[in-house]
Amino acid sequence: MPNSKDTPRAERLKGYVVPLDPTGHASLYGPTPWVFAGRSFMVFARASRSFVAAFLPQPLEPTEEPLVRFTTHDLICDLGFGWRHAQENPGPCQFREASVAMAVQHDGVVGYWSPFLWCDSDAELAVGREMFGWPQVLGDIDMTQPHPARGWAPGDRVAGHVGRHGRAVFEIAMSIEHDGPIPADLPAFTHFYTMRVLPDPTDGSTTRELFVSIMDDVQTGDLWSGEAEIRTTAPELAALELESIVGGHCHTVSWVKNRAKLISRTDEPAP
Repeated sequence: MPNSKDTPRAERLKGYVVPLDPTGHASLYGPTPWVFAGRSFMVFARASRSFVAAFLPQPLEPTEEPLVRFTTHDLICDLGFGWRHAQENPGPCQFREASVAMAVQHDGVVGYWSPFLWCDSDAELAVGREMFGWPQVLGDIDMTQPHPARGWAPGDRVAGHVGRHGRAVFEIAMSIEHDGPIPADLPAFTHFYTMRVLPDPTDGSTTRELFVSIMDDVQTGDLWSGEAEIRTTAPELAALELESIVGGHCHTVSWVKNRAKLISRTDEPAP
């Protein structure tokens, strides 16, 4: 009997993460690496160092000229089960994501810190929060796709809309002016800092772990840019103090996400 008391637990309940079941097919996601591919629309704005510093855990620091990036993604991810799995399971493997990310540095390595992140996938939300500490919450994300026959062209409009619980969060928009990147020194899409917060249900204490993840084999294409706009409406974004908008770009993107490196770990007593 599969569930006999004499059967080892490892044989009765299988899978990488919960939910576990005797077949091993119920887990929301599998082990690294995870392969991503899709389209992104990003708008960049300048902000003061003091403003960015207020959002950062130690020992992260703002860059000399901090940028804040608003992004919407339309992605495919294999969830650690292989690209064939992504092709055969479009439901769980196709999703949209949005974030507000800030340019930061640690030991001279520049990357992004995301205080806010939304997605519409339970698997992405679970792996982000459980393994790496991405601050993902459920949200509704819509973004303009290129014309299916001719693609992008100068004069086209691109928009990204993010909502949560029936209320708007932020909107970004861009008028495509030319192909190629915007004329700005942007951090590479490689290093991302996250903090996992683990409350202990036995005593209320909390462990905080700061990680850096390095994305491998990052490839972009079909890059278009132009003047852009940002509109924030959610209460949690009321503290954002943007000085000027640099511009925006949309492009295809693919990358491989591997394991992260632990930077620091602290234990805090119950409040």
